[in-house]
Amino acid sequence: MATLIIDRFDGKKSYEQTYTLQAADAAGKTLLNTLLFIKQTQDPTLNFTASCRCAICGACGVRVNGHAVLACDTKMDDLFRTYGADTLHIAPLANFRVISDLVVDWEPAVDNLRKIHPGMVAKAQFSAKEGCRQTQAECDRVKKQWDCIICGCCASECNKLTADRSDYMEPFVFTHAWRVANDSRSKDPLLHGKPAVAGGLWNCVHCQECANRCPKSISSADDIAGLRAMVMAKGMTDGVGPAHAKSFYTDLVEDSGRLNEVRLALRTEGVGTIARAGMAVTLLRQGKMNPLEAFGGETIEGHDALVKMIAAAHAAAKE
Repeated sequence: MATLIIDRFDGKKSYEQTYTLQAADAAGKTLLNTLLFIKQTQDPTLNFTASCRCAICGACGVRVNGHAVLACDTKMDDLFRTYGADTLHIAPLANFRVISDLVVDWEPAVDNLRKIHPGMVAKAQFSAKEGCRQTQAECDRVKKQWDCIICGCCASECNKLTADRSDYMEPFVFTHAWRVANDSRSKDPLLHGKPAVAGGLWNCVHCQECANRCPKSISSADDIAGLRAMVMAKGMTDGVGPAHAKSFYTDLVEDSGRLNEVRLALRTEGVGTIARAGMAVTLLRQGKMNPLEAFGGETIEGHDALVKMIAAAHAAAKE
């Protein structure tokens, strides 16, 4: 026997409902086919979304035992093997408002996607007759981001959205901002970079859950890093985020090669660091911080090689 415990919501009340299947009814099926089987044979009131059944449209994202998956691209046999049990808990994507059962509200996310202007605004040098030509290398720069199907799995797993979504957009929004900003045909990368900054670009907590759960193996965390470097290169260097990044660079390249946490805080927040005085005292008492580090420390072994590697990376990025 196979058991699916599915989260239900009727608009007012949330509850769990258990569905029991013969093993043969789940064997060899995808999760989406199993949900359709339940709807067709046991409970026509069960609500979920799906369309292409080919891992292209992204409509069937759900959570299984707390992890986001594409239902049409996930086999029941694999799930039972992964979790080592014949019972699975199916829930709607996290960090979205639930409308009904496994159906969530996409409007706020789509509004955020509109903010970063995901459509191409081409450079004036391209004509309507000849189009916008690219080399293969230029195409490869954004090829991976074009694979994003906006399924919401990254947003469901995002720890920043779980903690506080008031100042942060969904990870896939930043992926699409980077896709068009990094395109060689784009007229103005900041058309997409500026709203990305306003939407919390510097608030990513680097948990890497977006990369871990994306069914297309896209790393929104990497795309966020690319956007950050781009907006800074374009002159958007004000704020705590850019100051934090520059402080890291200074410690690694211009100073000893060690992360100097005392100076990092001072360079990042300036006098605002005073607000964290209580934390600093606690760290001092526990031996976690040495105030003398503010004056610098011993240079790490191989620092010259590190500087050369970073310089080479900069040169490669400009090619």
